[in-house]
Amino acid sequence: MDKKVKRTFNPVSLWTLPSAGLLLCLTILPLVMLLIFSFMNRNLFPGQAWPGWTLDNLTRLMQSKTFWVLLAKSLGIGTEVTVICIVASYPAAWAIAKIVKPRSRSILMMVVILPFFTSQLLLIYAMMNLVQSGGIILTALQALGIEGKSILYTNGATVLILVYEYLPYMILCLYSSLESISDNLIHASHILGANRAETFINIVFPMSVPGLLSGILLVFVPVVGSFVEPGLVGGSNGMMVGSVINSQYKDNMNMGYGAILSCVLLIVLCLIIACVSFATKRAQRKIGGEV
Repeated sequence: MDKKVKRTFNPVSLWTLPSAGLLLCLTILPLVMLLIFSFMNRNLFPGQAWPGWTLDNLTRLMQSKTFWVLLAKSLGIGTEVTVICIVASYPAAWAIAKIVKPRSRSILMMVVILPFFTSQLLLIYAMMNLVQSGGIILTALQALGIEGKSILYTNGATVLILVYEYLPYMILCLYSSLESISDNLIHASHILGANRAETFINIVFPMSVPGLLSGILLVFVPVVGSFVEPGLVGGSNGMMVGSVINSQYKDNMNMGYGAILSCVLLIVLCLIIACVSFATKRAQRKIGGEV
Protein backbone atom coordinates (compact mmCIF):
# COMPACT_ATOMS: atom_id res chain seq x y z
CA MET A 1 0.00 0.00 0.00
CA ASP A 2 1.44 3.30 -1.05
CA LYS A 3 1.91 5.87 1.62
CA LYS A 4 0.97 9.39 0.80
CA VAL A 5 3.82 11.82 1.10
CA LYS A 6 2.88 14.69 3.35
CA ARG A 7 3.96 18.01 1.92
CA THR A 8 5.36 20.49 4.37
CA PHE A 9 5.67 24.21 3.86
CA ASN A 10 9.23 25.31 3.18
CA PRO A 11 9.87 28.94 4.26
CA VAL A 12 12.96 29.04 2.03
CA SER A 13 10.69 29.05 -1.04
CA LEU A 14 9.48 32.51 -0.05
CA TRP A 15 12.86 33.89 -1.11
CA THR A 16 11.98 33.09 -4.73
CA LEU A 17 8.89 35.31 -4.71
CA PRO A 18 10.72 38.64 -5.34
CA SER A 19 12.60 37.17 -8.32
CA ALA A 20 9.45 35.58 -9.70
CA GLY A 21 7.58 38.87 -9.30
CA LEU A 22 10.31 40.81 -11.12
CA LEU A 23 10.35 38.22 -13.91
CA LEU A 24 6.59 38.52 -14.28
CA CYS A 25 6.44 42.33 -14.15
CA LEU A 26 9.56 43.18 -16.18
CA THR A 27 9.66 40.36 -18.75
CA ILE A 28 6.50 38.36 -19.25
CA LEU A 29 3.95 41.15 -18.73
CA PRO A 30 5.63 43.61 -21.19
CA LEU A 31 5.79 40.89 -23.85
CA VAL A 32 2.09 40.15 -23.42
CA MET A 33 1.30 43.88 -23.63
CA LEU A 34 3.44 44.17 -26.76
CA LEU A 35 1.42 41.41 -28.41
CA ILE A 36 -1.88 43.05 -27.39
CA PHE A 37 -0.83 46.50 -28.65
CA SER A 38 0.10 44.99 -32.03
CA PHE A 39 -3.55 44.53 -32.92
CA MET A 40 -4.95 47.81 -31.61
CA ASN A 41 -6.45 50.24 -34.10
CA ARG A 42 -5.21 53.30 -32.20
CA ASN A 43 -3.06 54.32 -29.25
CA LEU A 44 -4.15 53.70 -25.68
CA PHE A 45 -4.85 56.94 -23.78
CA PRO A 46 -5.90 57.34 -20.14
CA GLY A 47 -9.53 58.30 -19.63
CA GLN A 48 -10.60 57.03 -23.06
CA ALA A 49 -12.38 53.87 -24.12
CA TRP A 50 -10.34 50.77 -24.90
CA PRO A 51 -9.24 50.75 -28.57
CA GLY A 52 -10.69 48.32 -31.07
CA TRP A 53 -8.91 45.49 -32.86
CA THR A 54 -7.49 45.45 -36.37
CA LEU A 55 -5.13 43.56 -38.67
CA ASP A 56 -4.06 46.71 -40.51
CA ASN A 57 -0.74 46.88 -38.66
CA LEU A 58 0.14 43.35 -39.79
CA THR A 59 -0.94 44.10 -43.37
CA ARG A 60 1.12 47.27 -43.43
CA LEU A 61 4.12 45.37 -42.09
CA MET A 62 3.92 42.68 -44.77
CA GLN A 63 3.76 45.35 -47.48
CA SER A 64 6.62 47.44 -46.08
CA LYS A 65 9.80 46.99 -48.11
CA THR A 66 11.72 49.36 -45.84
CA PHE A 67 11.29 47.17 -42.76
CA TRP A 68 12.44 43.97 -44.44
CA VAL A 69 15.43 45.68 -46.07
CA LEU A 70 16.50 47.19 -42.75
CA LEU A 71 15.88 43.88 -40.98
CA ALA A 72 18.21 42.11 -43.40
CA LYS A 73 20.78 44.88 -42.95
CA SER A 74 20.53 44.68 -39.16
CA LEU A 75 20.92 40.90 -39.18
CA GLY A 76 23.99 41.26 -41.42
CA ILE A 77 25.57 43.85 -39.11
CA GLY A 78 24.68 41.75 -36.07
CA THR A 79 26.32 38.70 -37.62
CA GLU A 80 29.42 40.69 -38.59
CA VAL A 81 29.81 42.19 -35.10
CA THR A 82 29.24 38.81 -33.43
CA VAL A 83 31.81 37.02 -35.60
CA ILE A 84 34.40 39.74 -35.00
CA CYS A 85 33.78 39.54 -31.26
CA ILE A 86 34.14 35.74 -31.28
CA VAL A 87 37.39 35.81 -33.27
CA ALA A 88 38.86 38.56 -31.07
CA SER A 89 37.60 37.15 -27.77
CA TYR A 90 38.87 33.55 -27.94
CA PRO A 91 42.59 34.49 -27.81
CA ALA A 92 41.98 37.19 -25.19
CA ALA A 93 39.84 34.94 -22.97
CA TRP A 94 42.30 32.04 -23.33
CA ALA A 95 45.24 34.27 -22.44
CA ILE A 96 43.51 35.59 -19.32
CA ALA A 97 42.28 32.14 -18.24
CA LYS A 98 45.34 30.00 -18.96
CA ILE A 99 48.45 32.00 -19.81
CA VAL A 100 48.81 34.99 -17.50
CA LYS A 101 49.71 34.53 -13.85
CA PRO A 102 46.82 34.41 -11.35
CA ARG A 103 47.83 37.68 -9.69
CA SER A 104 47.78 39.47 -13.06
CA ARG A 105 44.44 37.91 -14.01
CA SER A 106 42.39 40.22 -11.81
CA ILE A 107 44.07 43.29 -13.33
CA LEU A 108 43.28 42.14 -16.88
CA MET A 109 39.70 41.33 -15.92
CA MET A 110 39.37 44.83 -14.50
CA VAL A 111 40.59 46.22 -17.83
CA VAL A 112 37.96 44.14 -19.65
CA ILE A 113 35.06 45.34 -17.50
CA LEU A 114 36.30 48.93 -17.29
CA PRO A 115 33.88 50.12 -20.05
CA PHE A 116 30.98 48.99 -17.85
CA PHE A 117 31.82 51.80 -15.42
CA THR A 118 31.24 54.40 -18.13
CA SER A 119 28.02 55.58 -19.76
CA GLN A 120 27.28 53.97 -23.11
CA LEU A 121 26.81 57.40 -24.66
CA LEU A 122 30.24 58.50 -23.45
CA LEU A 123 31.80 55.39 -25.01
CA ILE A 124 30.21 56.26 -28.35
CA TYR A 125 31.42 59.86 -28.28
CA ALA A 126 34.90 58.74 -27.21
CA MET A 127 35.15 56.41 -30.19
CA MET A 128 33.79 59.13 -32.48
CA ASN A 129 36.64 61.40 -31.39
CA LEU A 130 39.13 58.70 -32.30
CA VAL A 131 37.94 58.00 -35.85
CA GLN A 132 36.78 61.43 -36.99
CA SER A 133 38.83 63.78 -39.15
CA GLY A 134 41.46 65.41 -36.96
CA GLY A 135 41.09 62.65 -34.37
CA ILE A 136 43.92 60.85 -32.62
CA ILE A 137 44.12 57.92 -35.06
CA LEU A 138 44.14 59.94 -38.29
CA THR A 139 46.50 62.53 -36.79
CA ALA A 140 48.95 59.77 -35.82
CA LEU A 141 48.75 58.24 -39.30
CA GLN A 142 49.41 61.62 -40.92
CA ALA A 143 52.42 62.08 -38.66
CA LEU A 144 53.75 58.79 -40.03
CA GLY A 145 53.16 59.93 -43.59
CA ILE A 146 50.10 57.74 -44.11
CA GLU A 147 46.99 59.31 -45.59
CA GLY A 148 43.88 58.08 -43.78
CA LYS A 149 40.21 58.70 -44.39
CA SER A 150 37.64 59.09 -41.63
CA ILE A 151 35.06 56.30 -41.45
CA LEU A 152 32.68 58.40 -39.37
CA TYR A 153 29.07 58.43 -40.62
CA THR A 154 29.44 55.11 -42.39
CA ASN A 155 28.28 51.57 -41.65
CA GLY A 156 31.89 50.73 -40.85
CA ALA A 157 31.84 53.20 -37.97
CA THR A 158 28.65 51.59 -36.66
CA VAL A 159 30.26 48.14 -36.74
CA LEU A 160 33.43 49.43 -35.05
CA ILE A 161 31.55 51.07 -32.17
CA LEU A 162 29.27 48.07 -31.66
CA VAL A 163 32.28 45.76 -31.50
CA TYR A 164 33.92 48.12 -29.02
CA GLU A 165 30.81 48.12 -26.83
CA TYR A 166 29.98 44.40 -26.83
CA LEU A 167 33.42 42.79 -27.00
CA PRO A 168 33.71 42.65 -23.16
CA TYR A 169 30.50 40.58 -22.96
CA MET A 170 31.92 37.93 -25.27
CA ILE A 171 35.28 37.88 -23.47
CA LEU A 172 33.62 37.40 -20.08
CA CYS A 173 31.36 34.60 -21.34
CA LEU A 174 34.20 32.72 -23.00
CA TYR A 175 36.50 33.28 -20.02
CA SER A 176 34.01 31.63 -17.66
CA SER A 177 34.01 28.50 -19.85
CA LEU A 178 37.72 28.39 -20.69
CA GLU A 179 38.78 28.93 -17.10
CA SER A 180 36.89 25.78 -16.04
CA ILE A 181 38.79 23.54 -18.52
CA SER A 182 41.33 21.44 -16.66
CA ASP A 183 44.96 22.00 -17.62
CA ASN A 184 45.48 18.23 -17.45
CA LEU A 185 43.23 17.77 -20.48
CA ILE A 186 45.32 20.21 -22.50
CA HIS A 187 48.59 18.56 -21.45
CA ALA A 188 47.20 15.09 -22.20
CA SER A 189 46.16 16.22 -25.68
CA HIS A 190 49.67 17.50 -26.44
CA ILE A 191 51.28 14.34 -25.02
CA LEU A 192 49.12 12.18 -27.30
CA GLY A 193 50.41 14.10 -30.32
CA ALA A 194 47.68 16.65 -30.98
CA ASN A 195 48.80 20.06 -32.14
CA ARG A 196 47.25 23.33 -30.97
CA ALA A 197 44.60 23.41 -33.70
CA GLU A 198 43.51 19.83 -32.99
CA THR A 199 43.44 20.52 -29.26
CA PHE A 200 41.23 23.55 -29.81
CA ILE A 201 38.83 21.69 -32.12
CA ASN A 202 38.53 18.52 -30.05
CA ILE A 203 38.78 19.83 -26.48
CA VAL A 204 38.69 23.59 -26.06
CA PHE A 205 35.82 24.41 -28.43
CA PRO A 206 33.39 21.66 -27.29
CA MET A 207 33.91 22.56 -23.65
CA SER A 208 33.52 26.29 -24.32
CA VAL A 209 30.20 25.98 -26.19
CA PRO A 210 28.04 27.05 -23.20
CA GLY A 211 30.02 30.27 -22.84
CA LEU A 212 30.01 30.80 -26.60
CA LEU A 213 26.22 30.51 -26.79
CA SER A 214 25.83 32.94 -23.90
CA GLY A 215 28.15 35.38 -25.63
CA ILE A 216 26.28 35.12 -28.93
CA LEU A 217 23.01 35.79 -27.11
CA LEU A 218 24.41 38.82 -25.27
CA VAL A 219 26.00 40.31 -28.40
CA PHE A 220 23.82 39.40 -31.39
CA VAL A 221 20.40 40.27 -29.94
CA PRO A 222 21.16 43.82 -28.69
CA VAL A 223 23.29 44.63 -31.74
CA VAL A 224 20.46 43.80 -34.15
CA GLY A 225 18.09 46.02 -32.18
CA SER A 226 20.51 48.94 -31.83
CA PHE A 227 19.28 52.40 -32.76
CA VAL A 228 21.48 54.85 -30.79
CA GLU A 229 24.76 53.96 -32.49
CA PRO A 230 23.39 54.01 -36.08
CA GLY A 231 21.74 57.35 -35.40
CA LEU A 232 24.93 58.96 -34.08
CA VAL A 233 27.66 57.49 -36.31
CA GLY A 234 25.87 55.78 -39.20
CA GLY A 235 25.06 58.90 -41.17
CA SER A 236 22.13 59.30 -43.55
CA ASN A 237 22.27 55.64 -44.64
CA GLY A 238 22.98 54.24 -41.18
CA MET A 239 19.42 53.32 -40.18
CA MET A 240 18.79 49.86 -38.75
CA VAL A 241 15.57 48.10 -37.84
CA GLY A 242 15.78 49.45 -34.29
CA SER A 243 15.75 52.97 -35.70
CA VAL A 244 12.41 52.34 -37.42
CA ILE A 245 10.86 50.91 -34.24
CA ASN A 246 12.17 53.83 -32.19
CA SER A 247 10.72 56.35 -34.66
CA GLN A 248 7.27 54.76 -34.44
CA TYR A 249 7.15 55.33 -30.68
CA LYS A 250 9.12 58.57 -30.45
CA ASP A 251 8.24 60.53 -33.59
CA ASN A 252 5.13 59.02 -35.18
CA MET A 253 3.43 58.04 -31.90
CA ASN A 254 2.11 54.90 -33.58
CA MET A 255 2.06 52.39 -30.73
CA GLY A 256 0.36 49.57 -32.66
CA TYR A 257 2.71 49.58 -35.64
CA GLY A 258 5.76 49.89 -33.42
CA ALA A 259 4.55 46.93 -31.37
CA ILE A 260 4.03 44.68 -34.40
CA LEU A 261 7.51 45.58 -35.68
CA SER A 262 8.97 44.67 -32.29
CA CYS A 263 7.09 41.36 -32.20
CA VAL A 264 8.32 40.32 -35.64
CA LEU A 265 11.90 41.27 -34.75
CA LEU A 266 11.63 39.28 -31.50
CA ILE A 267 10.30 36.21 -33.33
CA VAL A 268 13.07 36.38 -35.95
CA LEU A 269 15.75 36.70 -33.28
CA CYS A 270 14.34 33.77 -31.30
CA LEU A 271 14.35 31.57 -34.42
CA ILE A 272 17.92 32.53 -35.27
CA ILE A 273 19.19 31.94 -31.73
CA ALA A 274 17.41 28.57 -31.63
CA CYS A 275 19.02 27.54 -34.95
CA VAL A 276 22.47 28.69 -33.78
CA SER A 277 22.06 26.80 -30.50
CA PHE A 278 20.98 23.63 -32.32
CA ALA A 279 23.81 23.82 -34.85
CA THR A 280 26.46 24.56 -32.23
CA LYS A 281 25.38 21.74 -29.92
CA ARG A 282 25.23 19.32 -32.83
CA ALA A 283 28.78 20.30 -33.80
CA GLN A 284 29.76 19.85 -30.17
CA ARG A 285 28.42 16.28 -30.13
CA LYS A 286 30.08 15.44 -33.46
CA ILE A 287 33.45 16.67 -32.29
CA GLY A 288 33.13 14.71 -29.08
CA GLY A 289 32.12 17.26 -26.49
CA GLU A 290 29.54 16.86 -23.77
CA VAL A 291 25.96 16.30 -24.88
